[in-house]
Amino acid sequence: MADSQNFTGQDAAQSVSALGLRWAALRGMLNSPLITAEEQRPLRDELLRELSAIEQDFSDLPSRSTMEISAKLDIAKSALRERIHGGEAWLVDLIESIQSDLHSVAHKPVAATTATTGRSPANLSRPQHQRSDDTGSSSSSPSSATSTSSETTTSSAA
Repeated sequence: MADSQNFTGQDAAQSVSALGLRWAALRGMLNSPLITAEEQRPLRDELLRELSAIEQDFSDLPSRSTMEISAKLDIAKSALRERIHGGEAWLVDLIESIQSDLHSVAHKPVAATTATTGRSPANLSRPQHQRSDDTGSSSSSPSSATSTSSETTTSSAA
């Protein structure tokens, strides 16, 4: 167990993934029936201290991907579940919601993101083309003025 204490004092070269693996291993050990036995209490207490130190180390490490952000959220959910009281369970629900949002945003294609905002690059350039057409020709139809105002209304409503 002395070796694991050396890991928490390591330099900042460790990653969220590596720390997550250590956290999962410690959680697994703590759930072992051998560790929960009363005669193993000193070892269990040492494992709990190590787990707490690892959980705190997560806040110092930058995430490199959405998977690592999600792993950090898993750590926070687990720690909250152990420490919260009945009336504060909404915090775990909030973190789960954030994690779900993170996954859906990460897997959403770029075209779908543009469609949900209601503004595509074509909408941004279209009024400029109409203005150049209107200034270049002496006759303008009322229908082009109507379509321009309806686009403006749609754009401001979004």
